[in-house]
Amino acid sequence: MTLDDAIEGSDETVIDAIGVLGNRRRLEVLLALAEAGERSDGARATLTFSELYDAVDLDSSSQFAYHLDRLVGPFLSETDDGYRLTYSANKIVRAIRSGEYESTPAFEARAIDGVCVFCESASLVATLEDEHFLVRCDQCASTLVTDLFPQSQSRGRTPAEIVDSFGHRIWSSVVESRAAVCPECHGRVDATVESLDRSGESAAVLASTCRECGFTFSLPVEVAAVVHPAAISHCWENGISLWDVPLWEFFEWIVSGAVTADVDSLDPVNVRFELAFGGDSLHLRLDDSLAVTVA
Repeated sequence: MTLDDAIEGSDETVIDAIGVLGNRRRLEVLLALAEAGERSDGARATLTFSELYDAVDLDSSSQFAYHLDRLVGPFLSETDDGYRLTYSANKIVRAIRSGEYESTPAFEARAIDGVCVFCESASLVATLEDEHFLVRCDQCASTLVTDLFPQSQSRGRTPAEIVDSFGHRIWSSVVESRAAVCPECHGRVDATVESLDRSGESAAVLASTCRECGFTFSLPVEVAAVVHPAAISHCWENGISLWDVPLWEFFEWIVSGAVTADVDSLDPVNVRFELAFGGDSLHLRLDDSLAVTVA
């Protein structure tokens, strides 16, 4: 999609709203309301015109009134008691504070546990590239995992803790996408099962795309099975806490055959799974509705 396509596909009111934020004083208003909320134990703060005017570095009350008026609607709700942040404004404030608009800090590549699904080598490294967290195989140079790397995720964490945080964050994205919820904007997600060919080998992947923001999320189809409640229970009964197993370590289960997927058909979708841990097996099935059921 080109920039022109994106602009043409957007509501003009959205484009105008973004333009409203191109002023320091208006951002100061949003931050002042957010700070007031923190002082009131997290309650949704409401400030009067005078209280906001005192919080912003502006000498002219008429100029301040103009800036405030521009914020009302998309970023401020005007009530009888004063002004409060809208949902969109809260998102903007959190993005500013978390450093989402700042460059991601350096993160040195480090060896991690797990096995490459392509070459079956235990040579995985976690690294940062173009502000994305990557899990790559040093042996065959394949990229196995790609995720956005916001600056806030590195603050107050050691490199090992950063890697661990991505392990948990990716599972949360999996759960949301399986419920047709976008991990980025919470819009509706459409999913398909597709065939991925690499080095003469074919594998099925579950590809999800958000209708609203275009965020894409692709995973081995086996992931759809392992997050089924019966599969989570099967793992737990065999001493495995699924959510504590990073996705890149889960790949080892695919390589070892502990988790298998037999694709009978992609149109209509019919995939059979087997999870074999501790001498017991669980059989599941993915149908054309992309629902997973116990077989």
